Amino acid sequence: MKFNSRISLLLAIALLITMAGGLTSTVVKAQDASLITGFAQEPDTGNGFYSNMAFGQWAYDLILATLWNYDKDAQPVLELAAEIPSVANGTISEDLKTYTVKLKPDLKWSDGEALTADDLKFTFDMIQDKANEFVQGAVLAGSLESSEVVDPTTVKVVFKDAQPFPENVLSNLELVAVLPKHVYQPVYDAEKTIKDAAEIQTPTVFSGPFQLTEWIRGESLTYAANPNYALGEPKIKTLVIRIFPDPESGFAALSAGDIAFIPNLGPADAAKVAGMSASNAVVTVFGGYIEYLVFNQRSDEFPPEELGNPALRDVNVRKAIRLAIDRRGIVKDYLADSTTVTDSLYAGTQWETKDLGFVEYDKAAAEKMLDDAGYTMGADGVRVNADGVKLEFRYSSTTAQWRKDIQALIQQQLAEVGIKVILENYPADQFFGNYTDQGILAAGNYDLGQFANNTVLTNIVNVTADQSLGCDQLPGLAETGRNPGGQNHLGYCNPKFDELIETTKSESDPAKAQAAADEAQKLLVDEAPLITLFPRGDIYAYNKDKFVGTPNIGSGVGNQWYDIVNWEVQ
Repeated sequence: MKFNSRISLLLAIALLITMAGGLTSTVVKAQDASLITGFAQEPDTGNGFYSNMAFGQWAYDLILATLWNYDKDAQPVLELAAEIPSVANGTISEDLKTYTVKLKPDLKWSDGEALTADDLKFTFDMIQDKANEFVQGAVLAGSLESSEVVDPTTVKVVFKDAQPFPENVLSNLELVAVLPKHVYQPVYDAEKTIKDAAEIQTPTVFSGPFQLTEWIRGESLTYAANPNYALGEPKIKTLVIRIFPDPESGFAALSAGDIAFIPNLGPADAAKVAGMSASNAVVTVFGGYIEYLVFNQRSDEFPPEELGNPALRDVNVRKAIRLAIDRRGIVKDYLADSTTVTDSLYAGTQWETKDLGFVEYDKAAAEKMLDDAGYTMGADGVRVNADGVKLEFRYSSTTAQWRKDIQALIQQQLAEVGIKVILENYPADQFFGNYTDQGILAAGNYDLGQFANNTVLTNIVNVTADQSLGCDQLPGLAETGRNPGGQNHLGYCNPKFDELIETTKSESDPAKAQAAADEAQKLLVDEAPLITLFPRGDIYAYNKDKFVGTPNIGSGVGNQWYDIVNWEVQ
């Protein structure tokens, strides 16, 4: 890829920064037209349809556009779409099954090719074809009946069932991007899938605010402003993502002014980073995240190597584990009451059941429940039942230090009731890897797993939970009837839960939709397929000295850059 001389100079300077680990006064002056950000995890792909990682999505959102994003108040911001589909404007049929999706006129890809309805139609086709093994877009794939190009800027989309909420199926919650047909079609024609296309890891054509110009694996990604972006060319002409596997070094770099922006602070990091420098500002926006502890409860229908400890299939063991963990204490003592406790799937949204209650820590009750389930204390302090099944579990998570700290606290609490856990930590790309790559969660290589999931997705009005708990999202090889891109790593499958969630998606009567959401929340409390540790907002930090004004950051995954065309650096 060729660069002009100015961009080449900036890239060279960015590389020197990475190698030196800091900025000299000369570099600061030369870089004042660029934004340097710090990621704690390296993106795993250049195509967001193949990424389970928030960092992968954030990097991807810089280079490929979608129909619309959401601002900090969860209000839609048009990107490629000319309007939001609705019954009122005539673009959604009265039966709520047919959408007329209109693109803005004169859209272009970074290489000058026209971005048209053919690209959108092609993207729908790729989402529907399971051979592509997408890990995102499951709701859209399952609900889409057909799509048809009407004219160069219009696609008619027909759904199998009523879809009263366009954000469920067409916003960046599901349609993470529109793909360039002229790049991927030849690959698909030759291979009958795009899963191995070179463009996935080495993208060359872009529609987002930036173009990826260099990716030094393990070190940095560098981007140049895209003059063909639908919302205009960004004021920031060069953006560099530096990888900081040790988050503490990223915090230090922010405080020193070596970088300007960091996404995804841990809940225990916000106060610390704010106190490291008067220049540091910390912002929290709604993200819909909940930190979970999930159980591998896969049935014997799965391969033996994917099964967790069989004790976890006993709902009373799962409930006892919930009783034995002092979640309120973790929030109070470790997180300094920076968040709350909840058992709601929809914490922090209008759909949260306020009278759901909360299962409090109760060591004695946990011990009695385990006794009643037939697990007695062994000589080694670990409970075992008459069949020799020990309550000894592999407890896996990422390498984030704050997660390690919480793991250690939970390990101590569970040991007090006779449950032994062995702590395991993996790089994010391994932990969240997809099934075909044998990711830890997807392949069932764990007993207990801790991570944050956007179960309610991004928009406050959205109440779907298909991607993490639906029966059709059980991961596995396609020939087994399961989903290679499936996100249900737990092995949990309850058709009643699926029915309730389907109602929240398709019911236009708010009272009926709320009743279904209420019942779904109670069902999960009763069956305990997972434990909600605490809800999480999206926490960002930036160096005030590096910005002109305050950067607007959108709410939730996929929206942090929604206004980046207007970000301006000193």
